[in-house]
Amino acid sequence: MLKISGAKWLVAVLVTLCLGGGVLAWWLLREPAPYALRDTPEVKVTVRAAESTYPEVEEVAREVELVLEVYVQRLRGGDAADLAGVGAPWYTGREKAAQRLIVEFGAHADKPVEAVVADPVAPGLATVELRFSDGRQQVLDLTRDDDVWWLSMGNGDPVKP
Repeated sequence: MLKISGAKWLVAVLVTLCLGGGVLAWWLLREPAPYALRDTPEVKVTVRAAESTYPEVEEVAREVELVLEVYVQRLRGGDAADLAGVGAPWYTGREKAAQRLIVEFGAHADKPVEAVVADPVAPGLATVELRFSDGRQQVLDLTRDDDVWWLSMGNGDPVKP
């Protein structure tokens, strides 16, 4: 049987506690998504994965839930600059694209919306079909950078340059 002195055990415990504390601090202090839901306007968005044989679609559906809720909330709010904030930062013309989206879909965002996440075709990219209560549908393309999901809004390459 291996014998380890008390001092070595103490050092091992201290190193483990320091590493664990560092990981916990990093997790607590890491920067969350640069967007968040607001108190108003209230929106009801149900996100689900499309039927798939690939388990990744379920994971992507959970990951994109926040950006989809924020998108519908900003769409309903009607402020193009605010909506452009959930567009991928490396895209150009986000505010103009946001204004077009508000004109086309803003009035439909006041009732419950269902979001169906399609099979992921590539890591970091997703396609979502929004189904508005009045039967209107919209397809959104999403892109991910550093664990943050963004809307592909405006002009640009979905893969960050």
